[in-house]
Amino acid sequence: MKKNIIIYQFITVIAFLVLILLPLFQDITNVFTLQKLEGENRAIAEKPKIDYRNLDTYPTQFSSFYNDNFPFRALFFKFDYRILFKKSPIEQVIIGRNKWLFSGTKEAQVYQKLNSFSEKEMSKIIQELIERKKKYDEMGIKFYIAVAPTTFEIYPEHLPRYFVRAVKTTTDRFCELLENTDIPFIYLKDELLKNKATGQLYRSNDNHWNELGAYFAYRAIVDIMKKDFPQIPVCPLSDFELIPEPTHSGNLINMLSDNFQTLFDDDIKYEVLLKDSSKRWVEVEKAGYPCTEGFPYPWEFERDGEIPLKDLPNIVIFRDSYFNAVIPFFFNSFSRSVAIFDAWQYKENMDIVLQENPKLVLLVIYEPHISNLYYE
Repeated sequence: MKKNIIIYQFITVIAFLVLILLPLFQDITNVFTLQKLEGENRAIAEKPKIDYRNLDTYPTQFSSFYNDNFPFRALFFKFDYRILFKKSPIEQVIIGRNKWLFSGTKEAQVYQKLNSFSEKEMSKIIQELIERKKKYDEMGIKFYIAVAPTTFEIYPEHLPRYFVRAVKTTTDRFCELLENTDIPFIYLKDELLKNKATGQLYRSNDNHWNELGAYFAYRAIVDIMKKDFPQIPVCPLSDFELIPEPTHSGNLINMLSDNFQTLFDDDIKYEVLLKDSSKRWVEVEKAGYPCTEGFPYPWEFERDGEIPLKDLPNIVIFRDSYFNAVIPFFFNSFSRSVAIFDAWQYKENMDIVLQENPKLVLLVIYEPHISNLYYE
């Protein structure tokens, strides 16, 4: 036993000496070919010359040279995070199991209930929604709410093992309080979990659902509306052609360096086509409602679509980016659809409602943004 300990200690010392002497060995022999990181679009720092008249800058220059010219730099860069720690280089992205990425911002906080959101603030949000419904009722408009779950809720098996869901999240409490109102709503988590066996429903390199997941969200939302409007059609999945479009892009993987991006597989998204073109919705000219000031995606503020079946009701949707993948399905079920993305504010936008005079108003909100409904 003692002999094994001595051997282990000897190997550790030798390995340590090799590591600290390796840069000196490379400096003398240049035996190793330096590898540039993939996607690194800059010149590698050269070894500085010693100027005894100006030594103040030499340590910084040599440090840059050493960092850029360390032997096996590219290999160690990958090994450091991917193999040894499986840790993302930025806090906004979490590297999960099976090469899945998760958002490390509000989504993670909601899942673990680390966000400080008071009961008083939640109650005020519910009261605000109740007041909206009263206004819509007076106008003869039906009001509905749908909550889109995060990837954390649908694919927890891909999360790092240290992530534990809170017993009751902010979303759970929001739904509890909505159940005590007469506002029709749905938290889409159960519907998506029920259909996980159909195929991958969320993006592995992005924090949104893909078009297959979006279809089940569409179907669940319209099923609730059919209780008040039985004439609204729900197109079965067989009515659509989902054409796979492999992509290595996504809002999470795009935050990582090119070197990190090579560690992950292609993602799954689809082009959506309704097979019966006679019933297919078409994009129409926008009404031109003023875009929310400062919104970074003004072209996404308003989407307008119509179908030939004019006997169906019209609808206004207040939404976020999660609804983008739902639009190719959803717009086929209403005579006119106007979807407004008001910079994650989810306001009542009564001017738009008055102008459109819809039969239905739908609020679709991504669960980490429920707190955005709180206004002072």
